[in-house]
Amino acid sequence: MIAYNQAEKTVQNMAQQMAHAADQLQLHGFDRYYNAMVGAYVSEVYKTLPYSTFAQMTNRAKTPLCSVEQAITYTTLYGKSHFDRFSSVIGQIMGRSTRTKAVTKTINVVDYGCGQAIASLALLSYIETYVNCENFTLNFYLVEPSQTTLDIAVLLVSKMSSRIAANVVIHQYHTDLAGFLAADSHKLAPADYSLHLFSNVLDIPKIQQIIPTLSTYLQAIDGKQMVIAVGPQYSNNYTGLQQLKQSLGGVTVKQDITDFSVESEIYSVTSNHWRHSHSRGVMMGLCFKNSLDDAGKTDLAA
Repeated sequence: MIAYNQAEKTVQNMAQQMAHAADQLQLHGFDRYYNAMVGAYVSEVYKTLPYSTFAQMTNRAKTPLCSVEQAITYTTLYGKSHFDRFSSVIGQIMGRSTRTKAVTKTINVVDYGCGQAIASLALLSYIETYVNCENFTLNFYLVEPSQTTLDIAVLLVSKMSSRIAANVVIHQYHTDLAGFLAADSHKLAPADYSLHLFSNVLDIPKIQQIIPTLSTYLQAIDGKQMVIAVGPQYSNNYTGLQQLKQSLGGVTVKQDITDFSVESEIYSVTSNHWRHSHSRGVMMGLCFKNSLDDAGKTDLAA
């Protein structure tokens, strides 16, 4: 009974720490959120989930996370560098000029294998900084196989969305990418644009096996499309990016596959201190327009 009560107390503490970090995101943005997650790790999580145990339980973060403790550890390890990388790529592809004119737009945002929605948070941060979005409707489609992680993603996108003037609608899909593509109930809402975000996804062999299916899905969405893909500098990632680019065909290359790096201040869980880091990645940005005829076929145009 004592052990049970202690475990229950730990779960409650983790939930409170997560809620506090989410509030920091809402009030102050991603940097303060990351600091709060590091604080949760340092004050609580490392006692019960040291890095060696986390690495063993999650196959070095390659399997879906199954607890808030694991999510806090993951964010402490990788969250800031992933956010900074995706933010850099969004700025590179979309530009960093401020758009002050209020225009009416509906935009779909599909975050594939979203994890804790770091890519979506980077997009929202970009919009907050550069775009007058008071007449925007943003439809987020968050796809994630871990229910724990998906719950956090929905919470964080909700909190970050309160920082901008747009109308934000969140759709959540507790499934892997294959399940999402196979479902017939995930039709995207009609939109002026659809953004497809891939953060640390296309390097996974299981994902690469269904890239032809993914390409068919992307080509079946009416209207203007943009693909933004970011991942590690692994050989598998170059392969995945190239496969998707070739499978889509007939696209406008906004940003060809290329290496890049950004600077991040991160907390090292192995040496227990903050350090300056160069986060290296690979990026790609593609644009295309699908014109669907009455038979449902797709005509691709740049």
